[in-house]
Amino acid sequence: MARRYGNIGSRAAARLTSVAHTQAPLVRWGLLIVLVVAWLALGLVYFGHDNIWEALYRTIAAVSMSNDYFDVNDEVRNAIRFLALAVPVVGLLFAFSGALGRHLADVFNGGAAHHIVIAGDNPPAITLALDCRKHKDSVILIAKDVPDETALGLRRKGVVVLDGDARQSETLRAARADHAAHVVAFETDDTQNLQIEAAVGRLLGDRRRKDPLDVHVATRSSMLLKEAREMRSAQARAKTGPSAIDPKPFSVEEMAARWLIQREAQTLVALAAGAEEDRVHIVFFGFDRAAEALAERILSSVWSTHFQPPRLTVLSPEPEAAQGGFKARHREAFAHPEIWSADIAFLGFDWNTASVGHELLNTVEKERGKLTAVVVSAGPDPNNIHLAIALRRVCNHAYRWPVPIYMHEANQSEFSLQYARGDGTKKLDAYLLAFGAHQMLATRAVIIEGALDQGAAVAHEHYRQGLGKKDAMSMRELQAATRDWAEVLETYRAANRAVADSAMIKLWDAGWRPAQKGEKGEPTPSVPSDQLEPLARCEHDRWMAERLMSGWRPTSPGEERNNDLMAHNKLTAWANLTEDDRGNDVVQVRAAIDIARLTHKEGFVRLS
Repeated sequence: MARRYGNIGSRAAARLTSVAHTQAPLVRWGLLIVLVVAWLALGLVYFGHDNIWEALYRTIAAVSMSNDYFDVNDEVRNAIRFLALAVPVVGLLFAFSGALGRHLADVFNGGAAHHIVIAGDNPPAITLALDCRKHKDSVILIAKDVPDETALGLRRKGVVVLDGDARQSETLRAARADHAAHVVAFETDDTQNLQIEAAVGRLLGDRRRKDPLDVHVATRSSMLLKEAREMRSAQARAKTGPSAIDPKPFSVEEMAARWLIQREAQTLVALAAGAEEDRVHIVFFGFDRAAEALAERILSSVWSTHFQPPRLTVLSPEPEAAQGGFKARHREAFAHPEIWSADIAFLGFDWNTASVGHELLNTVEKERGKLTAVVVSAGPDPNNIHLAIALRRVCNHAYRWPVPIYMHEANQSEFSLQYARGDGTKKLDAYLLAFGAHQMLATRAVIIEGALDQGAAVAHEHYRQGLGKKDAMSMRELQAATRDWAEVLETYRAANRAVADSAMIKLWDAGWRPAQKGEKGEPTPSVPSDQLEPLARCEHDRWMAERLMSGWRPTSPGEERNNDLMAHNKLTAWANLTEDDRGNDVVQVRAAIDIARLTHKEGFVRLS
């Protein structure tokens, strides 16, 4: 059974908050009406033999509890006087139940512990709070500008909403953040999130905790995300004792990219193979944060023994600025061509002043080669929808470019739910697939539990134990590896994430695909021995690309590996590696099999 976050006090507060803000007018008014009708009906029947007005007067007089209603032995008259008493009492209880419930919720909230605190008033933060409540977690949301209607809806679901600034210690103390299991800084501004993390640290001070407090910090800047992760790793290496806080920087854009790669990697290589191309070639329309995050994952993960390194083409209204920014943020990926240089080109195209037509795609194909897929990430959702529809029509004209069109969508719309949901036809044609919506990513499983990192945890366990020559891990061992993931330094997490993202391509190279519904799958797919070395060579090349993309560099002659300076002595050609180093790449090839088993429990079938 999955863990539920919160103690008795926080769960009682959540339940009382929900009850206090739940509207039940039909039930409440219905009960009052039933009591009044029963009271009056009994009185009129009991007293109404001679005069109906006298009977009505005597019935209503039961409220006054006059002499006629003391020392009553008659059952009907007893019922009349108690019904007369119940009507105002029940009415008062209903009138004050909301205030009483809110007050009691505040009382119980004062003892909250092991719960989840979320700071943010944007849609992703609210989505995460509601998803945690679906899993029966106790949640406190710190938000300043949530509309009254939204706050009321959250409280009806049992979310305790605090109006305040999470950067202030008083607000965090009111949310019992120092006693929480998780704190998620989910504001839209990176600086605010870092300030929230610092405020949590000040609140805890030197206090010792049995388990460290997981502080998840949302970061939109890719450079800031990398620096934050490296800084956390350096801090972890320098400390001798356990820390009270376990910082976990994350990026919704990076998660969207990883979600897409993990699900679509085999589609990309299969399409490139079907078109008899020598590499996977992705064309980007727009290059915002989400597009750049996806470009990073493709260059770090989409490597196959059947193809040359991946190729990217970016169409942008300002290609020089986009190219300059990307190369500045990934200097090492272009500084060592003797090892590898990122194959990415930036071409000019302004979709606001020109329409998408065959001549554009002909130009791209002539200069860069045939397309494998298209990514549309040009900023706001309306821009992406408009471009995606235009591209789908152009690509499907005479079915000339039957490629998937991956459309970034920050907020899930009816369009993506009904129209951009994948290829439902047997004919190979261009289709739309939306990705990146916060409704899919800002969830308990992804942010709190780290579902996207399950495969990365397995990859790290393979490397740590050197499982290259051992049998496949059992499912229990695979699940245990995910629990130990919390102890891994962030710098190694990044490398293992890329291993996990490329796992399905390695499986495709070995001749396997996930079993579809109704198919009988093989639970432990194998890699033929003659394919291990080619796969290991490709894995080493992919690993070098990922390290260079992450800012690492090769060591200079005579220089030793230095994690703090991000210098690695294994960033060299396959021919220069020792047998032990090559064995490590074999380990990661075998890790791909176990990663696939963990994430596709229905099994695998041979490629036809």
